[in-house]
Amino acid sequence: MSLDVSSKQFKRWIDEAGKLVASHYQQHSDSKVFTGKSPAEVQELLNEPLPDDPQNIGSLLDEVGEKILTTITNSAGPRYFGYITGGGNQVAVLAEMIKASINQNNLKWHSSPVSTELERLVMRWVAKFIGYPTSSAGVLLSGGSVANFNCLAVARKIKAPVDISDEGIYGSQPMTVYVSEEGHSSFDKAMDMLGLGKKYLRKIPVDDDFRIDIEQLEEQIRTDKNAGLQPICAIAVAGTTNTGAVDDLDAVAEICQRYDLWYHVDAAYGGPAAKVEGAKDLFSGIEKADSVVVNPHKWLYVPFEAGGALVKNPDHLRKTFSTIPDYLKSDEENGGRTDLMEYNLPLTKEFKALKVWMTIKAFGATRLRDEIASDIDKAKYLLELVESDQNLELMAPVPLSIVCFRYNPGGMEESALNSLNNKIIREIESDGRVFLTGTKINGETALRVCFINPRTNKEDIQLLKKVVLEIGSKLEKKRV
Repeated sequence: MSLDVSSKQFKRWIDEAGKLVASHYQQHSDSKVFTGKSPAEVQELLNEPLPDDPQNIGSLLDEVGEKILTTITNSAGPRYFGYITGGGNQVAVLAEMIKASINQNNLKWHSSPVSTELERLVMRWVAKFIGYPTSSAGVLLSGGSVANFNCLAVARKIKAPVDISDEGIYGSQPMTVYVSEEGHSSFDKAMDMLGLGKKYLRKIPVDDDFRIDIEQLEEQIRTDKNAGLQPICAIAVAGTTNTGAVDDLDAVAEICQRYDLWYHVDAAYGGPAAKVEGAKDLFSGIEKADSVVVNPHKWLYVPFEAGGALVKNPDHLRKTFSTIPDYLKSDEENGGRTDLMEYNLPLTKEFKALKVWMTIKAFGATRLRDEIASDIDKAKYLLELVESDQNLELMAPVPLSIVCFRYNPGGMEESALNSLNNKIIREIESDGRVFLTGTKINGETALRVCFINPRTNKEDIQLLKKVVLEIGSKLEKKRV
């Protein structure tokens, strides 16, 4: 007995599923970005008992169209400006279908030679794309949070003053790690899960451009050393989540060298811009890092999930993650095999590299860099629209492709402005024509817009401004 069907039937299923996908892409510009359904409505739509009997695949695909595609937040569409969510690309859609059909698990080389070697290749390509040494070793993980965890685990293992493999961290004085106040929340999680303690993550103030204050970084390191603590790692952010700020990577590198710290660069978002004209000067020094995180599923337009971790010295990865029980030993005499289970925490790993490889092959580095430059230009265009309107106020510099601004008609106190803009953010979500998120800039509420989608054009940006002004004006009048 088999779960398979005939080749002819399977091809019909593929054709029908393909029609769903094609229809979804055709509707990008016509549908709401956010459907506005409540949690109760989505739960009711999907609520059903565990099926005991099979369902006809044609009707199942109809259900996907009716229940799934009508309920998603359209993050691939041109008017999705929230978070740092790339729009994906159609070549990678083909890759995902092929990946699922061959069902590779590259825990060991012989379990999937091609996915292992392709992952090693695309991580060398990613390193080359951002100007990082191609002699480094890299792995693809679920995203930036896991990739940052992976790299901090290596930093802890290599820079701990004791051998923590057998004894743990208990014989060491507290180890401290440094990042700016704009650093990603994944570092708080990593410090917690690695047993280092969140209180020992030193969050360094930033300057007016939201870059880490180098003098205060060095002062905090000296203070901790004098207090008997053990500084082990400093993190520079190359494209913060809030504003896209890029720390002075050369300056942080110099601090790490002076105090013998592991140097980690979180370039999950900004990294792909490192060799783009007009932005590359911001990334000088990225090649000096001991480890770098850069996510192809952000600014390389690859669909989720594909988060990349690069470590300059491959032996440091193996020293951190290599554990080989009897059931995973293999009789390999000729050498040359790489088992990626020795490079990261996961053992089971899907074939993430295929969609990265096909994306880079299909478009090439030059075209991808051109698209990144175009996204930066879109941010500059919105910046111009904001600065030219008396009812809008820019809240932060725009070094890459994130713009933070607010609706400000004038004559309002900060508390009232914060309340008004919080309401605008909620109302924009309910309206559904565009999707953006909110954040805090120096404690004040801002509307945050991110451009990393080649489908977005000037008309979409003009609509964004129109929606903000319409909703802002309506809510302002309700206050009077």
